Amino acid sequence: IYNSLVRSRLDYGAVVYASARPSALTMLDPIHHLGLRLATGAFRTSPVLSLYAETHQMSLERRRQYLSLCYAYKVYSDPHHPSFSALQTSASRRLFENKPSIVRPLSLRAESMARSLHLSFDKLPLLRQAYRVAPWDLVPISCDWSLSKYSKKVVPPLVLLREFAELEQKYCDYLHFYTDGSKT
Repeated sequence: IYNSLVRSRLDYGAVVYASARPSALTMLDPIHHLGLRLATGAFRTSPVLSLYAETHQMSLERRRQYLSLCYAYKVYSDPHHPSFSALQTSASRRLFENKPSIVRPLSLRAESMARSLHLSFDKLPLLRQAYRVAPWDLVPISCDWSLSKYSKKVVPPLVLLREFAELEQKYCDYLHFYTDGSKT
């Protein structure tokens, strides 16, 4: 329950808000710890590292790093991704190297995280774009609209049932699909 209700909210936008000041990010830690304590029934005095081990969870900082790296690898593997150009090496790299107090963009943060884990963005297998065709464009679907000429408000139900029975007889060797009748 914790993963689906609480952690999913903490994960949403984690790639974006990971660039916030550390003091702002630490405000979320007590929520994470309380959720883990409630999920396991642990005491308030239980060490946080024990909670992480018991619940097989990462700290929020590690989780944000993991989600940021996953996002960066996903973007780097697809040159047509809308964020691809934004994650290319920043022209202001020197500025961020000389002033560590300035929050670095995701491209530089992901690069340093990958370097610390001995990963590389250099030789990423590029995603091959599949030619996507909608299933209804592959095989033309023919529908029998003969019942649509009748108005349910005017025609007696027995007439509609008789017409439907004739259609069932006509298409007895076909697959039958029924919908809820909505037009959208």
